[in-house]
Amino acid sequence: MLIALLITGVAVGSIYALLGLSLVLVNKATDAINFAQGEMAMFMAFVALSISTRLHLALPLVFLLALPCGFVLGAVVERFCIRPLKGGSHLRLLIVTIGLWFIFNTAAGLIWGYDPYRFPSLLSPDPVQLLGAAVAPNNLAIIAVAVLVMGMLYLFFEHTHEGTAMRAASMNPKSARLMGIGASRVSLISWGMAGSLGMISAMLIAPVTFLDQQMMASVILKAFAGAILGGFASLPGAAAGGLLLGVVETLAGAYVSNAFKDALAFVLIIFVLMIRPAGLFGRAAIRKV
Repeated sequence: MLIALLITGVAVGSIYALLGLSLVLVNKATDAINFAQGEMAMFMAFVALSISTRLHLALPLVFLLALPCGFVLGAVVERFCIRPLKGGSHLRLLIVTIGLWFIFNTAAGLIWGYDPYRFPSLLSPDPVQLLGAAVAPNNLAIIAVAVLVMGMLYLFFEHTHEGTAMRAASMNPKSARLMGIGASRVSLISWGMAGSLGMISAMLIAPVTFLDQQMMASVILKAFAGAILGGFASLPGAAAGGLLLGVVETLAGAYVSNAFKDALAFVLIIFVLMIRPAGLFGRAAIRKV
C-alpha cells in the first residue's frame, strides 16, 4: 500500500511541480505572480479536448500540440496585457492577472458550457502490479510526462543561448541588459513557456478529475504553496517543493484523514517557512539559477 501511495503522491506532486515552475518562470521574468495561470491552463485543456475530438487525433499527438498552443497563449497575454504595464506598480499587475482569471473562466463557460467533461487518459485505467502494489497506469504516465518536460527544461536552460540569457536576466537584469539581452524577449519566452507548462499540467490532471471551469482552483493554490515551500526564487526548488507537497498530502490523506489533508499540507508549509523563509531549497538553488 505504501508503494502505491508514494507513486500517487509523486504523480500529484508532479502536477504541482509543473504548475509551480510556470509560476516561478513568470515571476523571475516580470516580477509578478500570475493569478490567472490556473484558468489559462484550464482554458487550454478545453482547447486540447476540442482538438482531440474534432480532429480525431491521438492523445499523445495532442500533448505534442499542447506545447506550441500553450506557448502562443502565454506569449499573447504577455505581449498585450502585461508588457504595457511594465514599469508600473505591482498592484496594477496583480489586478490585471486577477482580471484575466475572470476572463478565462467566463470565456470557457460561454464557449464550452458549465457541465463537466471527461478527458481521455494517456493509459488504461485498469491497475497494474508494480513491486507488489496495484498502481494506476495513469499515475505512471503523469510521472513520465513530468520527468520528460523537466528534462527538456533543464536542457533548455543549461545548453541553449535563450536559456542562458533567461538565467542571466533573472540573476542580474541590469547586467543582462548591458550584455545585449532584451528583457522584453525574455519576458515573452518566459510567459510562453509558462503557458505550455500550464496546459500540460491541466491535461494531466483532467483525466483524474473532470474538465470544468473550477478544476484548477485548488490545484493552482497548492502549486503556489509547493513553489514557496521549495523556494520561490528557484526553479529546482519549486519543482522539489511541489513533489514533496504531493507526497505529504497523499500520505496524510491515507494515514491521518482525507478531510484534513489539505490543512495538514499547509501546516507543514507554514512550519517550514517559519524556520527557512527562503524555502527548503531556496538558498542553495539561488546560486545555480
